Amino acid sequence: MSVKSETTRVLIVEDHPIIAELVETRLRIEGMDPIKCPGGREALEVIGRQPLDAVVLDIMMPDVDGYEVLREIRSRPLTRKLPVIFLTAKSTPADVEKGLAMGANYYITKPFSGLDLVRKLRVCLEERKVSVLESSFAGR
Repeated sequence: MSVKSETTRVLIVEDHPIIAELVETRLRIEGMDPIKCPGGREALEVIGRQPLDAVVLDIMMPDVDGYEVLREIRSRPLTRKLPVIFLTAKSTPADVEKGLAMGANYYITKPFSGLDLVRKLRVCLEERKVSVLESSFAGR
């Protein structure tokens, strides 16, 4: 079973408008349905009320940072397994290690390749689909 790109809803949480626009455009070109949020507070509201397939998340934001958004995503039963990709300027090995240890599926540093982001997003979506199928078979 393949991922249906046209129904793939991806939340982009990025406070820099140009980067948010670049990511949104790239995901639209790929047939996905991106939703932009300029900060963590707004992202938490969207995550609480809309079904999503993945989140592309900046870390450094003025209100609620990406670490807190990820903590909240992982603490909620309905979003615990939601794929999250950090897309951030925080690029030291310690930053990357912290992001992955907190539960991000991938950690991409800026400047970034749109192709790399899309590839990692597709891997996350496929892994999630396999996980859902496995859990539905395990329940039989």
